[in-house]
Amino acid sequence: MNTVLKTTLSLVIAASIVSCGTKKEKKEQDLTAPQGMYYFDMSKTGMNIYALIPDSTVGVLDTAMQSSGEYLIKVGKDFQVSVIESNGDIKQRKADIEADDVNKLKKYFTNDSTTLMWQSGIADMSEFHFYQIMHVGNRTYVFEDIKGEPFSEQATQKMLDACKKAQEKITTGKES
Repeated sequence: MNTVLKTTLSLVIAASIVSCGTKKEKKEQDLTAPQGMYYFDMSKTGMNIYALIPDSTVGVLDTAMQSSGEYLIKVGKDFQVSVIESNGDIKQRKADIEADDVNKLKKYFTNDSTTLMWQSGIADMSEFHFYQIMHVGNRTYVFEDIKGEPFSEQATQKMLDACKKAQEKITTGKES
């Protein structure tokens, strides 16, 4: 009886040690980014995500938290993205785009239930924009280009593609 108890206790201790090692292994996330990009940890903002952004070869990273909760990420002149934790409203955003009498809608490139990418402009001048609602883990975020200097279609598509690859920051709590 004593031998069975010792053997059982030894197995329980061994299982505990193995499970602690497994927790440490699960803590590592696969954050493989395409060449020229990297995953930026946004958890210091309260947003539990990694955003895919260009590396320093494109420009200097400049970030700013707005009082509205919107987080601005700028890398060079062609990557300027706003992120906010929000459910967003694609129908309202589309109505706003279509009602703009100054910067008139010219064409939608993407128009679905979570993403808009469009061309707008004044007369012959054009600019491109995007608006995306994305569920990451159990939270919802809105990504969009920062309004200001106009972006080319290629720059806008690159920003949108990067935002689509945002990943949840997985935390496992205390390690054993």
